Amino acid sequence: MVYLLKMRTYIPIILLCIGFATFSLSMGRNMDQEPSVHDKALYGFIAKMGNELGKKYKMSPIGPGGGATPEGIWLMSLSFEKNGDPLTEEEARKLIIHCVDDFLLAVNSDDKLKPFLKNYPFTSKNLDLTIFSYDKDHILHYFPSIAVVTNVEGKIGFFTEDPSVKHGYHTKKYETYEESVAILKNEH
Repeated sequence: MVYLLKMRTYIPIILLCIGFATFSLSMGRNMDQEPSVHDKALYGFIAKMGNELGKKYKMSPIGPGGGATPEGIWLMSLSFEKNGDPLTEEEARKLIIHCVDDFLLAVNSDDKLKPFLKNYPFTSKNLDLTIFSYDKDHILHYFPSIAVVTNVEGKIGFFTEDPSVKHGYHTKKYETYEESVAILKNEH
């Protein structure tokens, strides 16, 4: 049982690696080819934002990615690990919205990146941000705490874990980015 619980903590990392490999292969080039200018702009910016958001919100960036075609960058993706105290739904909402807003402000105000963007201005629908919330033993926090919070193309997701659930999450809840922002405004 303990082995299965420890394995569950590595599933997000394994999925991110598979996603990165799939993305790399889908770019239509061999791994030994020089990255395109779009790829360089994309990954350079994501690395910079990963470090900035990680430092600001006490998280570790773990999974960069995105989507770029010859027409431009249309998606940026970044995952984080947050270790420590569990997150309530309200805290998770506040954290993901602040991360999305900070990321969008940086993307849309970066004059060097702007020529590489397929869509300007970038919106929450052009971002895929994920935060995994772990305890001190690097196990995802259990229900009722939020284990994972995401913004996937403008849709905020809250997921909880339970050791009795073998596959998938214990609970899932979704709201649009706009609904999350409105909830945050009503809390103040």
